[in-house]
Amino acid sequence: MKLWKSSICLVGFAVLVLSCFTASASSIKDGTNDIWHWAQSGTAWSWRGNVGDKPNIDITEVSYSANENKLTLTLEVKGTIQSSEKILYYAYYNSTDTEYTLMWSNGTGYGWATKEGSYDEGQNLTVSEGKISVEFNVLGDTSKVDLWGYAVEYTTFGGQTTNEWWGDWAPDQKFTYDTGTPGNNETPGNDSSPPEKKTPGFEVVAVIAAVAIALILVRRRR
Repeated sequence: MKLWKSSICLVGFAVLVLSCFTASASSIKDGTNDIWHWAQSGTAWSWRGNVGDKPNIDITEVSYSANENKLTLTLEVKGTIQSSEKILYYAYYNSTDTEYTLMWSNGTGYGWATKEGSYDEGQNLTVSEGKISVEFNVLGDTSKVDLWGYAVEYTTFGGQTTNEWWGDWAPDQKFTYDTGTPGNNETPGNDSSPPEKKTPGFEVVAVIAAVAIALILVRRRR
């Protein structure tokens, strides 16, 4: 009987101790060769899905892991993370009360977390072959609400007559254009129309990049 009671006490103590060190993790796997390509020249345009020749922006996984007071946000691609001003990598994790964001472009990266008006910078941002990650101090509850990422590459964007870009989203549902049927208006008799935007899509890339660059400049001036 004494042994039985002692065992119960030990189990109870172990549960109490372990509950003080919470850990959680989640990931989204993304298929490869699922990149979208848009090109426009004057009034001619082409729209194509399932592009497989852009491994450096072809996302394979977006993930986060939280342990005690640290949270790590990671994005992985099929190829290699590039340091180009025309390629942007972005990952986003929203817990019940905090937003964590990772951005990398042109050889510079940044991570930031926001909670009810408070702000904290990411730490230990690392890039290794096809993976980029950043570490945060946990600011609140780490229960998953939303986790996603995207990678984009462009030759020109925002021009009046010429635009071209490629993009991959994970999960695919985060792609915010009505993809419809891929096609073009360069073939006689093809009356396909360009995809209709349902919500702000690729334009947000420029906005996010501008904000991130501003944050990086502010950080460097400190």
